[in-house]
Amino acid sequence: MFDYISATPALSDIVVSGGDAYYLTPDQLHDIGMRLLSIPHIRRFRFATKGLAVCPSRILDPNDSWSAALIAVSNKGKKMGKMVAVHTHFNHPSEITWVSKAAAQKLFAAGVMVRNQSVLLRGVNDDLPTMKALIRGLADMTIQPYYVYQGDMVAGVEDLRTPLRTILDLERQIRGSIAGFMTPQFVVDLPGGGGKRLAASYQSYDVKTGISKFMAPAVKGGNTVYEYHDPEWSLPRSEDGEAADEKHLGGAAHPIVG
Repeated sequence: MFDYISATPALSDIVVSGGDAYYLTPDQLHDIGMRLLSIPHIRRFRFATKGLAVCPSRILDPNDSWSAALIAVSNKGKKMGKMVAVHTHFNHPSEITWVSKAAAQKLFAAGVMVRNQSVLLRGVNDDLPTMKALIRGLADMTIQPYYVYQGDMVAGVEDLRTPLRTILDLERQIRGSIAGFMTPQFVVDLPGGGGKRLAASYQSYDVKTGISKFMAPAVKGGNTVYEYHDPEWSLPRSEDGEAADEKHLGGAAHPIVG
């Protein structure tokens, strides 16, 4: 893998994941980070882990050198003019505890950039008070609320997905309530490799069929139309178009209909 990265100058950003970077030993994390820093065309990379949300005590444990290895890589990157970051994964404000706050503060004091990526989940964080509390809670512990993802169209999670109109309404109500640099991007990771697009950048959205269409000008020649489909449970039950679940939007529909 390192040989491929070294031989591919077009690469400048790398994600170290493979599941979760918390599974790396401190030596592995250090070696991977230093190797990436040594490749001239790699300018940015991030370690992806849910660790800050589920096991923040590891960051604070004086007998565990994982955080020390991370800080060493981050400091080396700063001296080289390269960005090293941690991307973590809080989905609900209840995951923010005094332990996670202390761990986040330790990383912040050491100069480590931490960003959060949340997934919009039905019945978990898809109401305005919960999402606002999550975003503000992250901001208050110096973690950048980077992304809120629309749920992917994958098998087995249909009950947890929300219609596109939910994320659109949340963004509309949240934007302007906190500093712009702490306002996350509300995005759809387009099926078929279209990449992340702002949820509000759809070309068309028919709330009756639940089909939204997007284009990604910088991907695959820019001519591909990508479709996102609302979950089946959210589609109208009757001919008048009344949605099956209007708990959060009061039946309001967005005006652009394809």
